[in-house]
Amino acid sequence: MRSLRPLASRTLADRAAEKLRERILAGDFASGDRLVEARIAQQLGISRGPLREALRQLAAEGLVREEPRRGTFVSTPTAEEVRDAYDLRAAIEAKAARLVIANGGASALDALRRAADRIDAAAAAGDLPRVVRSDYEFHEALCGASGNRRLLDAFVRNASVLRILLRLEGERFYSSLDEVAQQHHELLSALEDGDAARADLAVTEHLEAARDRLMRHLARQADDAGAGGEVRATPTDTR
Repeated sequence: MRSLRPLASRTLADRAAEKLRERILAGDFASGDRLVEARIAQQLGISRGPLREALRQLAAEGLVREEPRRGTFVSTPTAEEVRDAYDLRAAIEAKAARLVIANGGASALDALRRAADRIDAAAAAGDLPRVVRSDYEFHEALCGASGNRRLLDAFVRNASVLRILLRLEGERFYSSLDEVAQQHHELLSALEDGDAARADLAVTEHLEAARDRLMRHLARQADDAGAGGEVRATPTDTR
């Protein structure tokens, strides 16, 4: 059998995908923006081949969409995608909570306490973007504390597309910043008590409530667009 060549640590496509993912999730590219391949390849100092592979990776994650003969655009999640994403998150994170209780030590709970404290600080400051970011970080920390790498990877892939929508709609999505902080402390309390059933229920109810709020918001948007005629922003070129 012929020997295999050592693999490079990371490909150009992987690095390009990471850079674009960071920019999209940070809000540097807006929903609906057209990603101009020639311009981005030039800015990154790579050829269009690796860039196209990077865009295919992001399309698989739901962060961008490819439209034949038009190009690639930053995604806006549909109502169906939001529902499916939250339902999957509820299953993933409920399992993560049980694993934290079964396997997690003091360091796992400390990471979650720090994440909850960041939500508290952001809510107290009325800093909505930081609340959105800290909310995501809490749930990522929960999945990371499970000790199951595949579970964490599934969370990251599934939740990335939601971060776009939460960044854009956070002001209408959160009814109360203090309520967001309180919900995460209730979940943390269940984990600290080692009550798997209570933690499972807290995660499920928290995410299902978030799903339902966001679905109602999207339905109102659709009604408003229907009442005033189709409202669709013309995609713009990226900066």
